[in-house]
Amino acid sequence: MISSLRLRMMTAVGLLAIAAVVAVALAARQRTRAEFHRFQELEKISAATDPNIDAEHIAALLAGRCCDPDGLRTATAALSRHQVLVVADSSGRVIAKSGKPLDTIGEFRFSQHGEVVSIEAARHDQGGVVTGVSLRFQIPGVPVRLTNGSTAHLYVFPMPEEKAAGPEAVFLGSVDCSLLLATVSIAALALLATWMLTRRIAGPIEELRAAAQDLAGGNLGRRVDTRGSDEIAELSRSFNAMAAELEKVQVLRRNLVHDVVHELRTPLAALRCRFDSVTDGISRDPQKEIVGANEEIDHLLRLVEDLHELALAEARELTLAISESHLEPIVQSAARAAGLEGDPRLRMMLDNNLVIRGDAVRLRQVVLNILSNAARCTPADGMITVSASHQDKEIIVEVHNTGSNLTSDEIAHVFDRFYRADPSRQRASGGTGLGLSIVKNIIEAQGGRVWSRSDDSGVSFAFALPSHV
Repeated sequence: MISSLRLRMMTAVGLLAIAAVVAVALAARQRTRAEFHRFQELEKISAATDPNIDAEHIAALLAGRCCDPDGLRTATAALSRHQVLVVADSSGRVIAKSGKPLDTIGEFRFSQHGEVVSIEAARHDQGGVVTGVSLRFQIPGVPVRLTNGSTAHLYVFPMPEEKAAGPEAVFLGSVDCSLLLATVSIAALALLATWMLTRRIAGPIEELRAAAQDLAGGNLGRRVDTRGSDEIAELSRSFNAMAAELEKVQVLRRNLVHDVVHELRTPLAALRCRFDSVTDGISRDPQKEIVGANEEIDHLLRLVEDLHELALAEARELTLAISESHLEPIVQSAARAAGLEGDPRLRMMLDNNLVIRGDAVRLRQVVLNILSNAARCTPADGMITVSASHQDKEIIVEVHNTGSNLTSDEIAHVFDRFYRADPSRQRASGGTGLGLSIVKNIIEAQGGRVWSRSDDSGVSFAFALPSHV
């Protein structure tokens, strides 16, 4: 059973190509032989003597005996081997015909217009090839008296004789050999071209099939060649992108499980220690331990809530109330919530009457997360600058703080789950490590983008959303 795509394609296209080549060769052979035979006949006719030769003598032999069998045999015996006689009435209807060339003619049609006689015949040679014979003569008919006393006309003309062998057969054999050689050569080239074409088409498909099987088996690092610019190359690039995304999701899922376990283990261990110290009676201040345990519980609640919100954002299931809102009240509300109202470190640089398109509640949450991070990382003599401007149909909001820096590697991972540039300070201040990841997903869910940069002056976090224009 033919199961390979390449083999099926090669078989189908190869058979079609060979069939086309053979059909063309057979048609060329048939046409060449027919035309050559026609050429021979015309040559023989042009070399023939007066086509009306012996017609008077033949008419005398048939006079009063036409057209009984004895009379026809007598007249036929007087014909040469390449002559044919036809007796026709005044309407052109053939009354009798005879002659040796008629032995190889299967179909014979005679017509007469004035002195122009037309002959259409089909001759069958020994090889089974049917050769059409079409002759025109300008000869007068010789009157001949029939047995019933009426008068008809006798026509005697040469028919090209068939030669079984000779230079003509050698020529036709040479033509057949040439056609056979050309057919074999072209068929071989067609098969080679078919093989190359199917290899070019089926090769990448086979590679994609094998890669898909590897991917299904868990090898998410599998990639395929993407050379070229055709549809298959585009499919290969899409496959690689899909594989890369699956690999990324697998890594994120594995990291998420690890990070969640790690984040839960620390506060749970702290809770157990605090409660053990109380229940075992070794704590000098049980009330203080209970307060600390309550703080750990609050941290766990925040962690669970952030994880739930992050899961909704990544699944694009956040409920968003998109509308056009003035930006300044959103930023001021977030600053108050972050404890920065009246803080000498905070400076606002907002264009007047900026209107942004998005969910106002979620945007406040985004700005609050960024400002809270900035407040934790900025020293007392530092500066937190909030700026916003309208650029290319976007509202760009940027929060820049001094007193801290991020490396290029930290910039690349700063929006990942549970990533902390300074783990000790984040945990001590109650951060879950999910804030910036939530920020990124909220902004992208509203059709925006988010980024971070760092230089000698400090760190900036920014996002962009469509304006109302």
